[in-house]
Amino acid sequence: MSTDALRREVFFLAYHLHWSWSEIMDMDTKERRTFVNLLSEQIERENAQVKAARKG
Repeated sequence: MSTDALRREVFFLAYHLHWSWSEIMDMDTKERRTFVNLLSEQIERENAQVKAARKG
């Protein structure tokens, strides 16, 4: 994984879940990526619900 990609993962989790850098970096890579995927899926579901509600 590139340094830029790692920074993006850490930022994404820290921004949305308010976890510290050390908490995120203490996770193994697979666990961290699982949380990134779960959070991404949740955000997509919420965005779809907002879009559907706006359509009426």
